[in-house]
Amino acid sequence: MSLRMGVRTLTILVVVVLGFFALGSWMAKQNQPGEMQWHTEYQASLWQPLHQQTLTLAGVDAALGLGSLWLVNTDNQPLLVSRYPLESDGLNWRVQAVISLDSEQTESLVRAQDWTVNSPEQPLSSDVGAALAGRRVQRISLIPEEPVDVLSFQGSLGNPAMRMEVGDARQAWVYPEQGAVLAVSDDQAHSIMFGPSIDYQ
Repeated sequence: MSLRMGVRTLTILVVVVLGFFALGSWMAKQNQPGEMQWHTEYQASLWQPLHQQTLTLAGVDAALGLGSLWLVNTDNQPLLVSRYPLESDGLNWRVQAVISLDSEQTESLVRAQDWTVNSPEQPLSSDVGAALAGRRVQRISLIPEEPVDVLSFQGSLGNPAMRMEVGDARQAWVYPEQGAVLAVSDDQAHSIMFGPSIDYQ
């Protein structure tokens, strides 16, 4: 084999090998889950201001439509939440925003609703929402109508910084920089909660 033929053969082999690498890389990207619609669509209106602790009840209503206010019992403490239906990624989701109240506002609601630790969830009038429209949202939870493969969430959030065992083969996947905690079992995600972002070293 002449030197010229050897160089030509080597060049062809290099091109073929590089082509296989490029094809493999392209196929891997095609198989990766894409970003979930709700994560992209509400990045500017919900997730970013929530991370920065500037999101208000009015801001959530503006993004998702007017929600329904409820006074609920959490660990024997009254909690004000606003609930929203959401259709995204081929699923129906329940969205719940927890509203931050000062002690005076909480006491006023408790008296007005005659709330006790034995009280069931109580719906509140839209007038209450209008009065509290400027209150800050502490956190937002999304619950799909049925569990979702965790790969779908990884397409939006990447790999978690921590995976915490919480019993019964359940895990909490923690994303501190995004202020997110994903509830996982058997490679299925059951809910995700967003709050302020956390500096993580």
